[in-house]
Amino acid sequence: MSNVTEVVMPLMGEGVHEATLTNWLIKEGSKIEKDSPLLELSTDKVDTEIPSPASGYLVKIVCTVGTVVKVGQVLAHIAASPDAVVSGGDAKAAPTAKAAAAPAASAAQSAKVETTDDDSPLRSSPLVRKIAADKGIDLNQIQGSGMHGRITKKDILDFAENPAAAPSAAPAAATRVAVQTSAHTSSASQLSTQVVSGQEMLEGVPVRREPMSRMRQLIADHMVESVRVSPHVTTVFEMDLHKIWQIRDKYKDSFYKAEGFKLTLTHFFIHAAIQAIKQHPVVNTSVDGYDILWKKDINVGCAVALENGLIVPVIKNAGDLNLLGVARRLNDLIVRAKSKKLKAEDVQGGTFTITNPGGWGSITSNPIINQPQVAILGIGAAVKRPVVVDDMIAIRPMMMMSLTFDHRAIDGEGGAKYLATLKEIIENYKDLPL
Repeated sequence: MSNVTEVVMPLMGEGVHEATLTNWLIKEGSKIEKDSPLLELSTDKVDTEIPSPASGYLVKIVCTVGTVVKVGQVLAHIAASPDAVVSGGDAKAAPTAKAAAAPAASAAQSAKVETTDDDSPLRSSPLVRKIAADKGIDLNQIQGSGMHGRITKKDILDFAENPAAAPSAAPAAATRVAVQTSAHTSSASQLSTQVVSGQEMLEGVPVRREPMSRMRQLIADHMVESVRVSPHVTTVFEMDLHKIWQIRDKYKDSFYKAEGFKLTLTHFFIHAAIQAIKQHPVVNTSVDGYDILWKKDINVGCAVALENGLIVPVIKNAGDLNLLGVARRLNDLIVRAKSKKLKAEDVQGGTFTITNPGGWGSITSNPIINQPQVAILGIGAAVKRPVVVDDMIAIRPMMMMSLTFDHRAIDGEGGAKYLATLKEIIENYKDLPL
């Protein structure tokens, strides 16, 4: 039997049946070690790096970037020899005289499995059709550059970036370009621009059009939908961090030595937020029509900033964890989020979200609720300033915390009571709650 390994689309989580192949991290023909990053896949929840299942050479890439692939579908072949020729599901060493035929065979095979959607009348993948819908583009206007006239992701993005491609009366004439959206996509803007001498203009100002990344599109859609669905209300409390600041400073060195990562104030905030949820479970619910869904688990989502957007991995069963357990889970999720190692289930099932813009100096914020949740906690910056303590002026580390909540489920009193409880917990830690 030939020494060849198939690279297949893995199961990325419960209910995840397909993903978009967004990037090959090495070129066809390159050498790769087992477990080294090989490609990137994107679902509607998470972008993930997929490691190589074997050491060897990437002798054939079966699915191109932009292809929507299903669980179990073959994406590529890895072989021990760089001269191996893949035929069907097998591979064998290629005779020197026939080596030139390999690229043609590879191209033919790639064309056969480039997409799972070749039967579409417009010959385009779901990803391409989604981009077209988001940008209000009729695919019938585009001449595909792919195999058999297939419309590729590059075709749709090129068309979006060059709306003046259609013939005009004169080169210097201004062409009106209406950037519209489909009926089901409310997050995209509806602007009317002009193109003058090849330069797109908005209200007389030159602009450079740049399509949103897939993650940014998903964030935009989710945020607009949240504001449309939930009547947002925000209440803000000020917290004195004096006690937890002292506890953190007391244990930070021994904690780092034992755990290998820093003990932060965020660990205290998450732990305290969980204890407050137990006393005010309404902030852990969801609204379904005229019903309120009370959830048995507390799964806390923690917003993590990435280079191209934001992701919210979830600490599952957080109500069962002490502060050390919270710290370990959070560190693991952050490390995997930044290295694109998260799985789909890592970002699903959240019941309450915490976001920390204070890390960049923001004093307070009005974050948008992460649907279908009903509340999100915003953490501001810790600032040392003079405050009155027992009728004396003292310098204390102070912080604003905001709770944005869905007024369908929570009244102003309920939101304020939750933050009051959170304040009581934060300001009265006695020691490290391990």
